[in-house]
Parts: sequence; structure tokens; C-alpha cells
Amino acid sequence: MIAIVIPFYQQTAGLLRRALQSVLDQRGPSDWRIYLVDDGSPAPVETEIAAFPQSFAKNIRVLRQRNAGPAAARNLALGCLDADITTVAFLDSDDAWQPGHLANVRTAFSRGAEFYFSDHRREEDGESRFVQCAFRPDGSRLTTDASASIRWCGSQTLFRAVVLRSPVGTSTVALRRARIGTKRFPAGFRSAGEDSIFWLQILATDPLVACSEDNEVAYGRGVSIFNHRSWGDTRALKTILDQMRAQRYLRKHFRLDRTLRATGTRQCRELDLAFCSALLACGRRLQYAAAGPATRYLGTRPLALMQLPKALFRALGRKGEGTTP
Repeated sequence: MIAIVIPFYQQTAGLLRRALQSVLDQRGPSDWRIYLVDDGSPAPVETEIAAFPQSFAKNIRVLRQRNAGPAAARNLALGCLDADITTVAFLDSDDAWQPGHLANVRTAFSRGAEFYFSDHRREEDGESRFVQCAFRPDGSRLTTDASASIRWCGSQTLFRAVVLRSPVGTSTVALRRARIGTKRFPAGFRSAGEDSIFWLQILATDPLVACSEDNEVAYGRGVSIFNHRSWGDTRALKTILDQMRAQRYLRKHFRLDRTLRATGTRQCRELDLAFCSALLACGRRLQYAAAGPATRYLGTRPLALMQLPKALFRALGRKGEGTTP
């Protein structure tokens, strides 16, 4: 039995219905159960579910918590899995699976895979995530079918890829329950980093990894999407803060070689620049709530302010471009 874990916090009605419809449209047996975690959502979960027939809704188990973020919501579901669950698939409430996603998960797991993921694309991006990350699985095809897109991938190959620039999208992932064990998403990360840290925890145990080079998930832009630093507001600062915290977490809890550490150092400098750019934007908009995350960031990276002149120069350049006929 496959558990489908969906954390739900949305302000716009209809997004969850799209995700649930993509589950209903899956090819193959209905050997799944949805664990839908209401994370204190402003949009009521009952309205979303009411759009579906009872034959589908009966397979949805609704769990509730005060708003604590997607990591805590997924952890609640992982702690409430029924005994017959052998596989856990993740789906965010603003994303949608392609109809063959679970069929590919079944194929991979029937051949021994314990970690499955696929390529995906956000609706605002022109390229898929694998293309953006220049990622290619390094193993052979799972089947002799030349048209099959599922390949084996070395766990350490994927570990390095996640640290460098992760090709893994949460809504594409399925895991063998036994591999998860007592591991959980780090709930202290509410805006970014919690998923990559969890994948690295799993990959450090050397699971059998399979991935599909097909685009199996359409990513949306609901409020659970936190990767857009271009917002230029308090949300961007919170995202950048968690991304920096994630960098520090990786160095402390995982064995990283010299190349990975050097990449992390470069990424930290890039985050410093992004922080200064977001701080300037918050200042222009008089967003006083930005003081909290900004203070926390500078508490660990006080020299980040050295990037302020460069951020200001870039901001002035963009403003000049916008006013040029």
C-alpha cells in the first residue's frame, strides 16, 4: 500500500483539488491512501474534498495541526501511517502528478528500488529541473525496453547532486517505508532546505535509487513554494535565512569532501548577495517585519553586509534598465 503525503496550507481555493485530481487520474490499481495534513490552512480542506465522489474521498485521511510548516506536516503524516503502508509518496498541495507517475513508482520498487524521483518543471520555467541542474542518472535502464525512461542512479552520485544543486523535487519522490525508519524532516526549516536535508539523510544509508528522466510532475506557485528569492520581501529574507541555515547544517552533520565544501562556500557568498538585495527591497517597501530574519541572518553572517554595495549597484542598474526607452 502506498501512502500519499500531502501537507496543505493554501489561501487560494482549488489548488488542492488539482493535486487530488492528479491522484485520481493515476493509471493502475488504487493501492494508495492519502494522508492529507491540514496545516492550519485558511482555505478549508473540506471544501476541496467535497468536489470528489465518496468512492475517492473515503481513501483520504485528514490530519490536523496548528500551522507549523510543511516539514512538521509531513512528519505528522509519517508518524500516523497505518501498518499496511510499505511505500511513501510525497505530493505538495499546489502540484500535480502526470498520470503515469505511480505506475513508474511501482515498476521501480518491484525491481528493488528504495528511493524514486523524476524530472519535473515549474510552470514559470522554460526548462525542466534536470536540465537546469545538468543532471543525468549514471546507471542502466531498469528494463530492456529501449523507450523506458527509468534508470538506476548511484546513491552517492545523487548525494553529491543534491548538495551541489538538487535535481530532486519533493512531489516526485517515493521512498520505501523501511528506509525512512525514524528519520524525519527537520521541522525547524519552514521556508527552505528541509526536503534536501531529509533526502541526504536517506541517501547516507546507501539506498537503491531509481529515477525517471520524464517530466512527471507539474509544479504550481501556491504559497507553499518558497524558492523565489525575486519576491524581494520578508518571505525572500526568510527563504534566504533558511538556505543559509541549511548550508551550516550540511557542514555540521554530513561528511563533505573538499569540492562540496568549496561549492558550499561559494553558495554562501551568493546567499549573502541575495540577502542584501532582499534587504534593500524590504527597506524600500518599509517592511518592518523584515527586521527579525535580517537580524538572525546577520547574527551568523555579519560580514554579509560587505555585499551591500554590489547589491545596491545591481538594483540601480535594474532600475535604469526599466526607465530606458
